[in-house]
Amino acid sequence: MNPAIACAALLAIAVVAGGLRLLWQHWRTAAPLRPRLWRTGLLVLGPAIAAVLLYLAMWPPTTHTVSGALTVITASATAAQIAQIDPQARVVALAEAPETGSRIVERVPDLATALRRHPSVSQLQVIGAGLSPRDLDAAGGLRLEFEPAPLPRGLVELWSPRRVPSGATLRITGRVHEVPGGSVELLDPARRRIARATLETDGRFELQAEARAPGRAHFSLRVTDSAQRLLEDIDVPVLAVTDAPMRVLVLSGAPSPETKYLRRWALDAGIDLRSEISVRPGMRVLRSATPLAPDALRELDLVIVDERAWRSLGIAGRTDLLAAVRAGLGVIIRIGGTLSPGERDELQSFGFDVSALDVPRATRIAGAPTEMTQRPLQVAASDGVPLLRSDRGEPLALWRAEGQGRVALWWLSDSFRLTLDGASAAYGTLWSHALSTVARARGQRVPEFPDVEPRVHRRQVLCGVDADASVRTPEGKRMPLLRDASSGCTAYWPETAGWHVLDTGGAEWPFHVRGADEAPALVAGGMRSATLAVAAQRTAPARDIASTARIPGSPWSYLLACLAALGATWWLERSEVGRRTLSGRA
Repeated sequence: MNPAIACAALLAIAVVAGGLRLLWQHWRTAAPLRPRLWRTGLLVLGPAIAAVLLYLAMWPPTTHTVSGALTVITASATAAQIAQIDPQARVVALAEAPETGSRIVERVPDLATALRRHPSVSQLQVIGAGLSPRDLDAAGGLRLEFEPAPLPRGLVELWSPRRVPSGATLRITGRVHEVPGGSVELLDPARRRIARATLETDGRFELQAEARAPGRAHFSLRVTDSAQRLLEDIDVPVLAVTDAPMRVLVLSGAPSPETKYLRRWALDAGIDLRSEISVRPGMRVLRSATPLAPDALRELDLVIVDERAWRSLGIAGRTDLLAAVRAGLGVIIRIGGTLSPGERDELQSFGFDVSALDVPRATRIAGAPTEMTQRPLQVAASDGVPLLRSDRGEPLALWRAEGQGRVALWWLSDSFRLTLDGASAAYGTLWSHALSTVARARGQRVPEFPDVEPRVHRRQVLCGVDADASVRTPEGKRMPLLRDASSGCTAYWPETAGWHVLDTGGAEWPFHVRGADEAPALVAGGMRSATLAVAAQRTAPARDIASTARIPGSPWSYLLACLAALGATWWLERSEVGRRTLSGRA
């Protein structure tokens, strides 16, 4: 039953019972001593009025009020932005907002408190750095307009993977604000520069490197201006994992420097390498020989085959390879020599339209000065995706999906020159990207970390974990997680920076937590982007801003009236007013 209805019923029963008792006593009293009728009537009516007022005090009736906007001052709001606020506007300042000068505004600890104090608000005008994760949920269902404060100079956007396979490519992208002509450098854990990029016009950049050794590592991202002065040096934590080595088969029709350096890199990267190199007819150099039978191909993740080995497979071998690709295998066909017209036609069965050009051409890849050779081929595929491009944007390799697997055609013939010129990192990045893109997909249940960047004192939502999961802090202290029964996710508030470990009982998942004050420009950029995203989704108000809203009225007037009615009834019951004596007078 509704609590309000239940309370009203109980009050009504009490009033009726009390009134009947008074009336019964009135008529039972002898006529000479019977009190005046009006006295009995007031004693019956007084509790009834008090009961009605008590009900209204507990459930006050709603009142109509005009809904409107609320201006919210957040961190980094400038004096000019505060001065432009309408003097008639309702204004609140969050806890981290700056001083507002001569203007007196209401200070609130968070946005939820402000909305509780102003329940008629249907529109928010946010001024300053934006809403933190603490306040974004509270703005749900309201129209939101955002007037951002200027961003600080430095790195305001950064994306790097939480986990990367050992030996795979580490891609780091981001944006630097107000550093024209600047550059960014990526340093490995030994503080050696492994990648460098010049900032684009809008400040964006992309860096690539190879995550070689498994385990936790701290790369560094350095931001310099046009005069090469250091502006920021930001830690980039990376977790390189070795769940299971990639199983790769290399088939080569003859020894070559390209095969030699590819095999050497694969072994150094921890790949489970099997190879077969033909030296002359009837003589082959084998490493963990694997026959190209359907059962053996199902155990492999990737096959790299050059044009000579491709030619020696025959129709049956190529048919088995195509069937394995459709079942999930990855294949890279390396073209290092001349293809006959028949072989070019056979590549159409893998979805590639190949035509010959006149002569090989010299080419370079972005970020490497080494000059390499591009085979004289023109390759097209209706659903092809570039796997490798030259510094001029021309594709040097294409891949396409075939069934559940992927197949790539590669016509850069001497990538090994990168290693000879001392650019071994660029060589590893090139091939690790190729292998990770084309190889057989592997499924693994990994806990979800919705927050982009964990920070101290910021709630971390961890999904896909067991009910008894916990987090081990850098000091070794085990912290339980707070579970949300509705979503199945858990929450955790880190108190210290460093590597934390999520323990799910069957596995451990390390993740890094930044300090609360680390990289302040990155914090400002994240708040701005999140608030702009919410404002873009809520451009239309949930209800008309000028419409009326129903809100609960104040209970105090009803409560005071109830006390007054009870007090008057108490006084009348104990006074001699309206009573009869033996003489018959009141």
